[in-house]
Amino acid sequence: MSLLVQLEFRAKDEPEFLRVARALAAAAATERDTLRYQWFATQRPGHYTILEEYVDADAAEAHNHRQAALLREFFGVAELVSAAFYGELNQYLRDWITGRDGIAVNTPL
Repeated sequence: MSLLVQLEFRAKDEPEFLRVARALAAAAATERDTLRYQWFATQRPGHYTILEEYVDADAAEAHNHRQAALLREFFGVAELVSAAFYGELNQYLRDWITGRDGIAVNTPL
């Protein structure tokens, strides 16, 4: 079963946010196990949502490791507002969500 992730961010520096978000999307497009990586502007100014889908949690972890430099840049210009995970999480993702506010985990029936 795939892992679907929906995250909302507030841009601290909108031009830099957009530059890095687009770079992450371009990089994800080359990843075999990344099924979807799509950004959306929300109705709230300066807020953006991304839908990410991976073949599984290990593929999401691999994406984060491959894109670590871009993700460090990204988190310098973005603030996480909320996140929702749909699917099974691995230990890496369980550790990532620990202590963060606004996280929802939805497991399959």
